[in-house]
Amino acid sequence: MVTNGYSHRSPMTLMFAFIDGLLIVLGVFMGEILRFWGENSIIHDKDLVWRIMLIVLVIQFAFYYFDLYEMKKFRRRIRMIILLLEGMAVSSFFLAVVYYAIPSLSIGRGVLTISLSIIFLMAFLWRFIYFKIVKIRIFKERILIIGTGELAKKIIREISENGQDSFEIVGFVAERR
Repeated sequence: MVTNGYSHRSPMTLMFAFIDGLLIVLGVFMGEILRFWGENSIIHDKDLVWRIMLIVLVIQFAFYYFDLYEMKKFRRRIRMIILLLEGMAVSSFFLAVVYYAIPSLSIGRGVLTISLSIIFLMAFLWRFIYFKIVKIRIFKERILIIGTGELAKKIIREISENGQDSFEIVGFVAERR
C-alpha cells in the first residue's frame, strides 16, 4: 500500500516477517499452555503444524495488508497499535470463517482467543524494541553524501520520509568549482 516508491522487499522486511512468524508460533503454543495447563493438549496432534501454518499465514497477510512491515509506522506508537489491532481483528474474523467452514482446522476451545492476545502483545513489544534498537548510534549505517545540490536534498528527504532510522548522515562533501 505504499505510494512513495519504498520497496516492501527489503532485508529488514524479510527479517520482520520471519520474526513475526516465530512469535506467532510461540503465541499459539503459549495460548495452548495457558488454556489447558497440560490437560488435553493439542501439542501431540499430528495436524498441528498445518493448523499453525494457517494461523501464521493469515496473520502475516493481515500484517502486510495493514503495512505493519513498514518501518515508518513504528515512529507513531498509537498508529502502530491501531494497525496491529485492525490486523488482529481481520485475522480473527478470517480464521473464524475458516473454522466455521472447516471445523477440523480449528485449534481448540479458547486457544485462538488467548493466542491472538499473546501474539498482539508480542508483535507490539517486538516493534517497540526494534524502534529503540535502531535509535542506538552503533547500529546505524553512516552515510557521507557527495554533493550539496538538489539530488543531495532529495536523498535526505527520502531517508527521513521513509523511516530509515538505521542511517546516520555524517556530512556532505561539496563540489569543487
